[in-house]
Amino acid sequence: MKKIIVTLMALSFVGLSSSAAMASDNIDASKIFSKKCKMCHSLDRKKVGPGFKNMNKDPQVLLETITNGRKMMPKFKKKLSSDEINAMVSFIQAQ
Repeated sequence: MKKIIVTLMALSFVGLSSSAAMASDNIDASKIFSKKCKMCHSLDRKKVGPGFKNMNKDPQVLLETITNGRKMMPKFKKKLSSDEINAMVSFIQAQ
C-alpha cells in the first residue's frame, strides 16, 4: 500500500512539473524581455542593471529577484504570471 501511494505521489509530481514546463514553453520570453526588461538590462552588457550574460544564473535567485524585486529593480509578481516568470528564469539562464 505504501509503495502505491509513493508511486502515485511521484507520478503526480512528474505530471505537474511537466505541465508547468509546457506552459512555460508557450510563452515568448524574448517578447517579455523587450517589453519589461530591455530598458534596464542588455543581453550582454551592463545598463542600469547587469547584462543577462553576467547575472547570477541560480534559478532560486532569479525567481526571487524577478518576483520580489531587488535594489532598484521593481517586483514583477503582479505584472507577470508565475509561468511568465519561470520562462524568464529559463531565458536568462540560456544567455
